[in-house]
Amino acid sequence: MIGYHTIWDIYDCNADKLKFVEPIKIILNTVVNELRLGKVSESYKQFEPFGATGFILLEESHISIHTWPEHQFAAIDVFSCKPFDTAAIVELLSSYFETNSITSKIIERGSIPEKKIVTTLDTIINV
Repeated sequence: MIGYHTIWDIYDCNADKLKFVEPIKIILNTVVNELRLGKVSESYKQFEPFGATGFILLEESHISIHTWPEHQFAAIDVFSCKPFDTAAIVELLSSYFETNSITSKIIERGSIPEKKIVTTLDTIINV
């Protein structure tokens, strides 16, 4: 596998943690630190009257969040070229957003078939 794209749908969240950029920065950076990923840069967008989107570019790929406080819902995804403990992140998100209603999916990205390496010895033996 080239990488793993994990997505979490988080329901019944504490809406106050979804309204503004600052709490979103906290949780995204906490996940990055927990997974020991390399942060390159980050960007956030505050919506009016509330709601936020955040994105952190990683050495390993990215993490993003989109919030809908009016629905007490957040969508988070991490694409990483190294596997990680998804269950630990569910616990972290559950605690931070004060909910027990989280679904997650893992998508394996870039299934590259093994290439056969032909050596001179193989060629000589197979002739």
